Amino acid sequence: MIFESINPFNTKKIADFQSLTPGEIDFKLKRSASAYAHWKNSALTYRLGLLENLAKLIEIEHEKLSIAMVEEMGKTISEAKAEVSKCVTGIRFFIEKSPEWLQFETVKSEAKSSFIYHQPLGGILLVMPWNFPLWQVLRAAVPALCVGNVVLLKHASNVFGYSVLIEELFQKAGFPEGVFENLIIEVSDLEQVTSSESVAAVSLTGSERAGRSMASLAGKYLKKCVLELGGSDPFIVLPDANLMFAAEMAAKARMINNGQSCIAAKRFLVHQSVENEFIPLFVENLKKYTPADPLLESSLLGPQARPDLVTALEAQVSKSVEQGAQLVYQSIDPFDSGYFFLPVLLKNVKPGMATFDEEVFGPVASISTFTEESEAIVLANSTKYGLGASIYSGNENKALEMALQLDCGTVSLNSMVRSKPALPFGGIKASGYGRELSRLGLLEFSNAKTITIG
Repeated sequence: MIFESINPFNTKKIADFQSLTPGEIDFKLKRSASAYAHWKNSALTYRLGLLENLAKLIEIEHEKLSIAMVEEMGKTISEAKAEVSKCVTGIRFFIEKSPEWLQFETVKSEAKSSFIYHQPLGGILLVMPWNFPLWQVLRAAVPALCVGNVVLLKHASNVFGYSVLIEELFQKAGFPEGVFENLIIEVSDLEQVTSSESVAAVSLTGSERAGRSMASLAGKYLKKCVLELGGSDPFIVLPDANLMFAAEMAAKARMINNGQSCIAAKRFLVHQSVENEFIPLFVENLKKYTPADPLLESSLLGPQARPDLVTALEAQVSKSVEQGAQLVYQSIDPFDSGYFFLPVLLKNVKPGMATFDEEVFGPVASISTFTEESEAIVLANSTKYGLGASIYSGNENKALEMALQLDCGTVSLNSMVRSKPALPFGGIKASGYGRELSRLGLLEFSNAKTITIG
């Protein structure tokens, strides 16, 4: 099969990529297994040294990596540069913390001595999305490599060009052949890969549908699986919130990556007493996001990554309006090229409507109102997803009490939900299971081996 890489801004083809044959896949799997036999026994200092080489190389190629990201999936250049920089920070975080977190742990027990030792599992298959094409890969790959695992990457088919760049980075950084394998394959090839003895576990970031499919496949072959899936994050505005600040953050939190982020705020739950004041402030901030060439430093809004994503957004908005939602704002800034979807704000959005119940992956914001804090909690939790949430209030203690009642993996008070290397990241319910980042993420793909003496 031939995969096309298309620039979503000018819709021009960048390159074609030929999928691997079953024989070529098998060759890469065997090379990965051979590499693991040596890599797992290598000194931690050696592995971390190569990761530092990788960090330095990313710094050197920062501009190239940022531009390639913009051209292949459409995010703005400012966000692309921020993503590349975040990757360097993440790599160095695990370089710093791994020696401490991978030490023998002494545990008091009835035995004379008891220890826990974290050892690698083997090959980790990464099935990664297009929306953060470097960060998503490295935040999963780097901890796995620190432990002593090897990595096989199956990237999203619209960013196979970027997966080639990542593979080249690992090669230039001096990693042994087979430690990082790039697989340009079809979804139907995942069973061949997952079933292989060369693969010990799987990490997938993507849609709920992809997660269910991967979990089924991993379960079939008894492979550990970590899933970071979709989200429909609530953004709660209490009556004592700083409304100007909340409105500014609401626009930023909704428009991350042109609205294409699992942790973007999507459902805005606003206290009824401040709705009329909040909405105009929200609209004024949304107006800043006008379509532009994403390579311009001033650009705040680039295209959607694919045309089918635009079609899906149009359908969700139309259906919600038919169901009773009210269109408050729709940008009409003209733009002739690219897969653009212009910002939309809906109000009177209720459970049962498309933009409340479904994950909306683009620049569409939906406002629902509440009168009591208990009602806000019910609305926030009235979703099959459980990734993140944010609460805006002048009373941090009250906001903290509410945060403890929200069904999700991360809650941010008076700030946007973001992934950070030091903190575990992941969700519950249909947003997946397992954790990335932090000590928990480092140890997800390790064998916690218990050793006792006497």
